[in-house]
Formats: sequence, C-alpha cells, structure tokens
Amino acid sequence: MTHLIKTTCALLALCSVPASAATLTFQHGSNGYLGGADTSLVSNTPDSAFGDAEELSIDASDGGSPNHVLIRFDDLFGTSAGQIGATDLIVSATLTVNVTSAGSGILFHDMLLPWNEATASWNSFGDGIQTDGIEASVLPFLSVGDNTGDANIEQGSLTLDFTDALRRMQNGAVPGYGWALLPFMPNGTNGIDFPSRDFSLVAERPLLTVEVTPVPEPEAWAMLMAGLGLIGFAARRRG
Repeated sequence: MTHLIKTTCALLALCSVPASAATLTFQHGSNGYLGGADTSLVSNTPDSAFGDAEELSIDASDGGSPNHVLIRFDDLFGTSAGQIGATDLIVSATLTVNVTSAGSGILFHDMLLPWNEATASWNSFGDGIQTDGIEASVLPFLSVGDNTGDANIEQGSLTLDFTDALRRMQNGAVPGYGWALLPFMPNGTNGIDFPSRDFSLVAERPLLTVEVTPVPEPEAWAMLMAGLGLIGFAARRRG
C-alpha cells in the first residue's frame, strides 16, 4: 500500500508540473533542416517551373497577368529531436519572410493537393491555384494588406501568425501540403517579393517558428488514474 501511494504520488507530481515550452525553428539550410519547398506560378510563362528561383513574387498584375506562390515546410511532425510531437501543445507559430519589394497584400490559403516545386507551374494547376476546396481552401485563413495598388505591405521583416494553420496540420484537418499565397484580385497590382528557400543568404529565407509545450502521454495519465483507483479501493477496504 505504501509503495502504491508513493508511486501514484510520483506520477501525480509528474503530470501536475507544467512542462517547459520549447521553441522550434524550421528554415531551409539552417541547423540541418532541409525540408523547405517553395515556388512561384507565373501566368506570363505558364509552363515554366520556378522551384529553383531565389525570389518569390505575389502579384495581381505582373506585366498584366497574376503570379501565385506556394510554400511548404516538410518533416514538421514526428518523434525526432526538433520535430513537433503528435501530442505537443502548439502554443504559437509564426511565419517570417523578408519583404524586398513592398506591395499590395497577400491572401493565405491551405493547400489541399500535393505539389512538387520542380514541376509546379501555372498550367500544371490548370490556371494557377484555384480556391475551390479541391486545390486550395475556399476561404483564406489569413490576409495582410489590401485590394489596392498601394504599397500596403512595407519592405522589411514580415511576421505572420500561423498558430491555427499549424494546429490544423497537427490534428489532420488539412493534409499538410503547405500554403498558397495569392494576390488580392483585381486591384492588388503592386507585387510583393521576398527571398525563397534557395536564396543565397540562409538567414533571409522563410522562417517558421513554433513554440510547443509537451503534454504527458495518455499512458502516464492512465497509470495515474489506475493508481488513484487502487488507492481508493484499498482505503474503502480498510474503512
């Protein structure tokens, strides 16, 4: 009985102590991470793939025609060091890009179809990314800027709240194919540019920062509850 009480108390203490938060960063080429993928879909050259370009461009009118962008971070979730665990609580997540050309704005949609940066082009998706609930989500989960030709998004570091986007990926609500970055139509004609995962300076590439707090595994809670039940049963017998 004494041993059971000590064991259960130890488990209770373990489960009641708040786990320390950890900050995970994902930036292609930094700290051994090589899971970044991105590309521009350019309607002026609809059959060309730009997966190895050093810059990404989102524009409602680039020479009269729009550009779309795809971006993704692979190998975010798993059991290895530096990955987000299946039961981890995602406290916050941000995507940071370095805007080199101020522009109108960006609409962010969950991608619902897989894509390969080496082959993705404007025409490989038929006519750029369709927000039809098949290629990408119908509604954007985030928007910045406005549907004008003004420079609504200034040059410099732009940090965006991707907490809910990462939580959707973790719980399986979306398949984890990254995001489509689309211009405001028809008036978002001031294109926004920022370095891609292939940019020569690693520090300027897109950066995903995720703060997580580990949550005790279900087995630990089960052991705790079983121990408490046995203590209660033993107490009733002694009474």
